[in-house]
Amino acid sequence: MVDYSKLSMLAVHISHPGNNMTPPSPRFLRPQRLRRLPHATLAALLLLAPGCADTPEALSGTVSADTGRDTAAFRGRFQRQLLLTGELEAVRSLMINAPQTSIFQMRITFLAEEGEFVRKGDPLLDFDNSALADRVLDLETQILDAETQVVAKQNEIASALKDLEIELANKEYARDRTRLDAEVDPAILSRQDHGDRQLAFTSAQREFQETQGRVHSTGERGQAELDVLTIQRDKLQHDLQSATNDRELLSITAPADGLMIYEKRNGSDLRFQEGDSCWPGQRIARLPDLSRMQVAFSVSEVDARLLQVGMQVVIAMDSFPETELSGEILQIASMAVNRQDDSKVRIFKVTSSLSETMSDVMKPGMSVLGRVVVDVREEVPLVARRLVHFDGQSYWLRSTIEGSTPMQVNPVARNGAYYVLNDEEDGEALAFLGIRAPGKHEAQARLKETSSRGGTS
Repeated sequence: MVDYSKLSMLAVHISHPGNNMTPPSPRFLRPQRLRRLPHATLAALLLLAPGCADTPEALSGTVSADTGRDTAAFRGRFQRQLLLTGELEAVRSLMINAPQTSIFQMRITFLAEEGEFVRKGDPLLDFDNSALADRVLDLETQILDAETQVVAKQNEIASALKDLEIELANKEYARDRTRLDAEVDPAILSRQDHGDRQLAFTSAQREFQETQGRVHSTGERGQAELDVLTIQRDKLQHDLQSATNDRELLSITAPADGLMIYEKRNGSDLRFQEGDSCWPGQRIARLPDLSRMQVAFSVSEVDARLLQVGMQVVIAMDSFPETELSGEILQIASMAVNRQDDSKVRIFKVTSSLSETMSDVMKPGMSVLGRVVVDVREEVPLVARRLVHFDGQSYWLRSTIEGSTPMQVNPVARNGAYYVLNDEEDGEALAFLGIRAPGKHEAQARLKETSSRGGTS
């Protein structure tokens, strides 16, 4: 049950905060007068009751637009902000990737110091080239052997063709001689001599043609064998050139002036360092252009839906929190990705511009905090979050008056300090809290002034 005597004492004391008088004794207050305490007084007692003394400033709220005073229930401006965390990155960067070589796994043996300003042509990155050096030596030996085989085959073919040419000349002489014998007039020879001469010519002609065929086939076969050896030698020379080029690619120099920044290894927050292995084409470092910076925020799936391209962002660097810059959301990734390979947390990358780039202090990777206003409402009923209880299904207005019945409310929005109540559905609660309807401030102020004058007279 409500102790109306104590409640009335508190009401009288609140209505006269400047006096030093002792509150009247409960026996001088009649119960019928207590029952007629207005809702506004009860609301004031509710808001000023022990255990609810935090001011809206302590809750990061705003002051009442009606009275200019801190209060836990009033009508005013509502604003919801979304906090974003991210880091600085350069708009443009020169990427330093592992070279495309015949070696799949390459070990880093040298990296320029991270954060060091390098000049064009300075050494940036070296990989272990011992495997390629051994391959180059092996290929050079194989090429020498291949050259020897080519020369030996050329000499062998030349010798064989020379022997066949001599044999062909002998066969040609025998053919020509037998042909002269066969052309003698058969009338002066016996039939047997004439037949022997014809047979000898035919045999010599056939042997000559066979020798010609052997010369031709030996040349073709020898040339084919020589071509195989030549192709093998040329392939080895090509491999040697590739290995030499790969060995040269394992030493990378700065393509331009810039700041050396290491990249993170896949699936890890650790950055590359000397001794790490990588594969061809993997990004190892970058040289950012520090003249123009932007911000890359990592936004959870729940909050990303509240953001839109074009929203204004207030940005502060963690290292310089007193300096605030403005920005604008330029791009929101269309697809969420895992924060890490072994993590189930999915995020959207949101890119924001910067109104100013302070090249002397801004460096890629510096952490920043962004604030985005995602909801603004004017002249709405606001109630401090400490006065509202959520039981898992419904919202209830807390009451510190013993025995009173909680009122159900229907918040339509909230931030870290306040709930926004519904003017249409929460009329009883608004009246209980003394929150006036929109557009009636002046009328109620005049009515209150008239009532006070009537009371004094």
